[in-house]
Amino acid sequence: MTIGRFNIELLEAFVAVAEAGNVTHAGSRLNRTQPCVSTQLRRLEDRVGKPLIERNARTMNLTPAGRILYQHALDILRSHEEARLRLSAPELTGTVHVGLPEWYATGQLQSIFCNFVKIHPNVKLEMTVADSATLHDMLANNDINLAIALAGPGRAKSSTIVEEPLHWAASEDCPLTDPLPLIMFPEPCPFREQAFSALARAGRHWYERITTTSVAAAQVAVMSGAGVCCLPSGAILDGFRVLKEQHGFPKLPGTELAIYTQSKTQSPIVDYLEEHLNELLQNVTAQHSALAGKTQPDLRVV
Repeated sequence: MTIGRFNIELLEAFVAVAEAGNVTHAGSRLNRTQPCVSTQLRRLEDRVGKPLIERNARTMNLTPAGRILYQHALDILRSHEEARLRLSAPELTGTVHVGLPEWYATGQLQSIFCNFVKIHPNVKLEMTVADSATLHDMLANNDINLAIALAGPGRAKSSTIVEEPLHWAASEDCPLTDPLPLIMFPEPCPFREQAFSALARAGRHWYERITTTSVAAAQVAVMSGAGVCCLPSGAILDGFRVLKEQHGFPKLPGTELAIYTQSKTQSPIVDYLEEHLNELLQNVTAQHSALAGKTQPDLRVV
C-alpha cells in the first residue's frame, strides 16, 4: 500500500485532536472550526489508508497506526516550526539572562530556551533557577532580563498568565492523621499561607516537620513518606499520591505565573524572546492527552 504525502495542516489537526482530547478543543487551539478539523482528520486517514482514531459515544482513542503517526507527526511539526522560525527570525547577537521558578523549570519549558539559541546561534543564554521573590528582586536590580515568576499583589501582569493548580502531595505510606506532618517552603513562599489557611478552615491540625528552600529536597521528603507537601502541578512526580477533598484535604487555590521583563533596560533579544514565549507558552502548558496516552499536569493559559 502506498501512503500519500503528509500535509502540515492535516498533521497539525491530528496532533491537536490527540493532545486536546476532542475535536472541539482542537479547533479552538488551531483557530479552526470543528467541521474543518473533522474534515482534515478524515483526509489524513484517507491518505494513510487506516483509521487513526477510534471514536465512540464518549471517548476517542488512538489506534495502533495513530500512535505511530503521532510520534512522527510531533517530530515533523517540530522541525517545520524550527525551520519557519529560523527563516523568519531577526538576526540577534548578544547575551540574555532569564529566570525560572524551580518547580517550573521543566524539560519542556527549558527546551523553549534551548530552541531559541539554536535558532539564534549568536545569542548566549544564561539561566537562573530560583524562587519567584528572588527573581523579582533580580529583575528590579536589572540582574536578569526576563523571568517567568509568580504573579502577586502589586505585580504588573503580562498579557499571558499561566494558571497552575496546587495539590496536596504525599507518598502512599505517609500518615494522614492529625497532627499532619508538613513539608513546607520558608517565607516568602505564598504556598505557606494558602496551605495553613485551607487546613485551618477544614479543622485540621498540623506541625511543620521539614522546611526547605529546595523543591528537589521537598520532593525527596515526600517520596520518603516524611510528610505532606503543598506543590504546584509542575512539581508532582510519578509515584506521588495527590490528596483530594474525599481524603480530608481541602481544595487549594491555583497559582498564577506571568512573564516579566526588566524595569529599566530592554534589548531586541529580550523583546523577541518575550514575544516568542507568549506564543509558545500556550502550547507548552496545554494539556497533552494523546487520547489514550498519559496526561500532563492541568495547566492552562488565559
